[in-house]
Amino acid sequence: MKRIAEVFGVLIVGCVLGALTANFGLFREDNQKPASQQTSGDKEPDTSFPTNAIVVTATEVQVTPPRTLIQSIGTGKAAQLVHLTADFSGTVEAIQVRPNSEVGIGDPIVTFERRTQQILLESAKAEIEKQEASFDRLQTLLQQNSAAVSQSQVDEARAALALANAQLAEAQYEYDRRVVRAPFSGEINLNDLTIGSYIPQGSEIVTLVDASTLFVEFSVSETAIDQVQTGAQVRLTTPALVGRVFEGEIVAFDTSINEEFRTVRIRAQVRNPDNVLLPGLTFSVSLAQQQKPLPRIPSVSVLWDRNGAYVWRINPSGQPEQVEVTLRHRLGDSVWVEADLDEGDRVVEDGAFKISQGASVTLDIVSPTNGSSDG
Repeated sequence: MKRIAEVFGVLIVGCVLGALTANFGLFREDNQKPASQQTSGDKEPDTSFPTNAIVVTATEVQVTPPRTLIQSIGTGKAAQLVHLTADFSGTVEAIQVRPNSEVGIGDPIVTFERRTQQILLESAKAEIEKQEASFDRLQTLLQQNSAAVSQSQVDEARAALALANAQLAEAQYEYDRRVVRAPFSGEINLNDLTIGSYIPQGSEIVTLVDASTLFVEFSVSETAIDQVQTGAQVRLTTPALVGRVFEGEIVAFDTSINEEFRTVRIRAQVRNPDNVLLPGLTFSVSLAQQQKPLPRIPSVSVLWDRNGAYVWRINPSGQPEQVEVTLRHRLGDSVWVEADLDEGDRVVEDGAFKISQGASVTLDIVSPTNGSSDG
């Protein structure tokens, strides 16, 4: 048994030595192969770009008018609003309207007690009848060549009749003015009128508002005056009606600058047919002003050196060249510049800071300027 164990031990040692020798030979053979034929798990090198080129992304230039956004806060005012006052003292006899009721031009609003005016009116009418009869009688006698009537008497009768007519007109006016009427179509504001109330001369009776058109007045800096003109469109929002946007237009502006705040006052007009906008509301006003077309590029494309701002343009041969730019407007991620750039030119966007004069570049992506930043 001992002999058999020794034989098996020799066989096992021989197998192990043989396996080690075979593996060593394979290892030497693999190391002697070219690198491209080795069977290791290393990844093959990426040869999609030249190893000495800088990989960048580029954007196509768009030549468009810049949109300068002017923003301000304004207050709404009714296009027509009047506080009707009494130019006489009197007692309210009748009220023809209620608060928030609509009235048309000339509609009666309040009637004051007018018995005295009624008496004076009737007296004036009676005087007219008297003077007309006297004039007609004298005129007839004069036409009949009656010696009892002279031309001067007829003239005096004619003058008396004219005076009576004037007194009648005055009495009619005093009678009519005791009825306060609407000077324009609109809505009656809240009031405390009651029948029998005594209204002193000069006191407010009611307020009449026509808010079918609203004026929104706001101010802009003096530096933006050249961008404001009559007829320009504005967008209006108010915290009272979240989510709604109203369109208006500029109808007037001050011809002088506020010396304290260095601003100019602007008036915009907005239609309000449903009367959802109330006078006195606060508005956010936005005014977008179109200007002459300029090259538009991403703001990240602009680099700076001691000579100023510049961008890298990719020429037709695929090489970068430096182009000086002057920034004119900015909106979101875009800038409008004055530069020797044309529609469709390619400027480097990502990776521009890695480029130097004479460098070789490879374009990864070429895309148009993103227009989503206009807002």
